[in-house]
Amino acid sequence: MNLLTLEKSEIGALLPPGDRRALHISTVLGKKPGDSIAAGILTIDPFGPAPGSLGRASVRQLDAEGLVLDYEALGESPPLWPLRLLLGFPRPIQGARLLRDLASLGVGEIVLTGTMLGERSYLESDLWKKGGYLQALREGAEQAGNPRLPRASRQWSVARALGALPQEAGAGRYVLHPGEGCARLSATALAAPLTLAIGSERGWAAEELCQLEEAGFVRLSLGSRILKTETACVAAVALALGQLGYL
Repeated sequence: MNLLTLEKSEIGALLPPGDRRALHISTVLGKKPGDSIAAGILTIDPFGPAPGSLGRASVRQLDAEGLVLDYEALGESPPLWPLRLLLGFPRPIQGARLLRDLASLGVGEIVLTGTMLGERSYLESDLWKKGGYLQALREGAEQAGNPRLPRASRQWSVARALGALPQEAGAGRYVLHPGEGCARLSATALAAPLTLAIGSERGWAAEELCQLEEAGFVRLSLGSRILKTETACVAAVALALGQLGYL
């Protein structure tokens, strides 16, 4: 945790002693009342104004009753990168790790979608229904030192996901799928805003590839090797952000 994140309502409020931030401050950082730590106000908007979202939290109380923090605003967190990921819904355990990594890389938006070859039950898992995805995104933001969270949404099918995407002038759209004859992402000139589509563990169905291409997505590959979804996502996002000048 490189940045402690708070909701505005938590400033000055008593957090229970079992709260993960209380445990981190007391057992990992060894802080005591009067000490301070880098902190930020959790921000759902990845791009808009966020005045006072970066600052320092000072420990007012830390004992058996719990933790009380005060907050001093010092600046504004930078916006996330104009990169949207359209992602076939992964296995929940894999998905939590992946969302954490994507948030730490600064992806601005993540659209999780059901796919024809994916497991439908994943969409109803605790990762989404009980807010596990938000916790994963928050941990990624804390790792990166920026309290902004990517915008996250869920769609039941690729067709619905495509219908919900905004029409953006000059936006690049690319679908990643292994195959012969496709240009490589690493050799393709990219410009922001950018949308990358990456399938779930069994990839995209032929019908879905057609839907994506009809919606303006250009098919690219990450090379000849077949990668796990989480590996492909991190590799593709890193390549794209590097080419856009953000990494």
